[in-house]
Amino acid sequence: MIPIVEAVLFHRFMTSGRTSPALCGCEDQAGQNAGDFVIKFLGGMERGTRGLVAELVASRLASRFSIPVPVPALVVLDHTFAELVARSQPTRAERLRKSVGINFGTRLLDDVTTWPVDKAIPEAMWQTAISIFAFDALIQNPDRRFSPNPNLFTRGDRIFVFDHELAFSFLESFLPTDDPWRLERQHYLADHVFYRRLKSKQFDLGEFTATLAAFPAWWPEIVTDIPAEWNNGSLARIEDHLRAVAERSTDFVEEIRRRLA
Repeated sequence: MIPIVEAVLFHRFMTSGRTSPALCGCEDQAGQNAGDFVIKFLGGMERGTRGLVAELVASRLASRFSIPVPVPALVVLDHTFAELVARSQPTRAERLRKSVGINFGTRLLDDVTTWPVDKAIPEAMWQTAISIFAFDALIQNPDRRFSPNPNLFTRGDRIFVFDHELAFSFLESFLPTDDPWRLERQHYLADHVFYRRLKSKQFDLGEFTATLAAFPAWWPEIVTDIPAEWNNGSLARIEDHLRAVAERSTDFVEEIRRRLA
């Protein structure tokens, strides 16, 4: 069950990110300190609630595939708090006022670094790296690019994924594809942060395949986390996409192998 917290203390807007996320201190539903969370405000999302759904579903999916993520949460922004921050941040006042209600947030990660451009993949991180590549292909995420900001943090031997507001890019298409497990049209994969390092290498996606094939068993747990006010029809389309790929999980993984051959 995803935690629900309320923003009560504004720290700052983050210096990176197209949606201008903010760092806020939060309390849990019992009024106890819940720590600091990076909040993606509804009013700043280019895709509106569709972006919030993408963020939450992708975070929960990543955990299913044993890919580390910052702890996700539903962050309540009440009118009084939003207005106070809006008055002190006039250039962002409109997006704050449009964000009253439930937003998406993640617990602030300490002692992490951004994945450097073209960093060699250490042996201890190899399995996570190939799982992340397969995961981004599954959710059609074009935003984990070979760039100074690949939306990856590292701490020790762990790689954390974050920022999935552009995931499930098929939602922007009017007509769904008949074969979503096929990857030849997913050109963004050639610009994936790990593509160059994984290409022509041997890898094992047996656990990933088994988890994907078990989609019907674990999907209901993810659906229950989605606030009703976010459900604008995109969740059903995401489910249809994931179910179709899960039914051809072996074929999908073979497509991964072809792309990396």
